[in-house]
Amino acid sequence: MSAKISIPGGNGRMGKTLIKEIIENENLELANSYCLPDEKEKGLDLGTLVGHNPIDKILTDNLSSIFEDTDVIIDFTVPEASILHVEKAATYEIPIVIGTTGFSNEQFDKIKSFSNKIPIVYSANFSVGITIMKKLINDATKNLGSDWEIEIFEAHHNKKVDSPSGTALLLGSAAAKARGKNLDDIKQLSREGIIEKRKKDEIGFSVVRGGNVVGEHSIKYFNGDERLEINHIANDRSIFAKGAIRAAIWILNQKPGFFTLDHVLR
Repeated sequence: MSAKISIPGGNGRMGKTLIKEIIENENLELANSYCLPDEKEKGLDLGTLVGHNPIDKILTDNLSSIFEDTDVIIDFTVPEASILHVEKAATYEIPIVIGTTGFSNEQFDKIKSFSNKIPIVYSANFSVGITIMKKLINDATKNLGSDWEIEIFEAHHNKKVDSPSGTALLLGSAAAKARGKNLDDIKQLSREGIIEKRKKDEIGFSVVRGGNVVGEHSIKYFNGDERLEINHIANDRSIFAKGAIRAAIWILNQKPGFFTLDHVLR
């Protein structure tokens, strides 16, 4: 039996990518997808929306549709929408996979609060490569020692609204944790107006927004004599869709709880 997957925000970059991946997978079924009422793509056949033959399902503006006749929801939207989606998913007792980034701490805590009712998989990045990169960062940070300085660089397309990216913060958190620290206590998001030398333990972030960059992340370790870099480049956002779909299939057999991509890949 094929898994039925619903996609909120089907006209977005990731929404379209997810729909395309689901349509092209014979073991999956696209249940429903919705968009906001004023979106120009509203009413389009979902197959036509992503360059395929029509599949007799349209992009609707009916939010409730994504919770009907579906097994799981994959949500790559915006924080406010994701909170609404997970709240409704809990009401309908439907598991949800979330790839939205840019949550405040309060918003993220609210998302997690619903995991006592339904299984939730959250990741700021559903790339297998980024998951491996986190492990490499953990090992490198522990082995290099505290005298190495850490800086994180990231680049994305010009339509990405959150900065630094959720992935950059995820990588920074991995480095901070390896040093026994909380990222919020040592991160430096901007040096504008700071007229003093770099603090010993801080983790700095540099951000680029431009063009159609899918995603580039680099963590750089500096000491006086050498530099170590760990890099990841995403050439196609389908890697995120494939990872999220993998998580969606995995979550169908899970009890209520809060999970990450690390759990899925074990």
